[in-house]
Amino acid sequence: MLETLVRQAIGERRLIEFRLHGLLRIAEPHLYGLHKGVPQLLVYQVGGESKSGGLPHWRRIGLQDVSGLKILEENFRGSRRPAQRPAGWDKILVLVE
Repeated sequence: MLETLVRQAIGERRLIEFRLHGLLRIAEPHLYGLHKGVPQLLVYQVGGESKSGGLPHWRRIGLQDVSGLKILEENFRGSRRPAQRPAGWDKILVLVE
């Protein structure tokens, strides 16, 4: 179910809201894939809370740490360069075009 929502949000270029380590995040999902065999999501966080720095900012997160993911109505424009195709991914499953 979570993977389905992630794929839909990337395909439709829609913002997502979710909790990560107890903090509410709002982000543009840009890439879903495997990193060291673990399903991960590369997002551009545009709102919510963060313990690791200011916003907006790129974040790679493990899907196993995400809870309460919702797709929001608001769209984002598409890919952001240069971080569209970061190195180090085992397999890219879905990518914003």
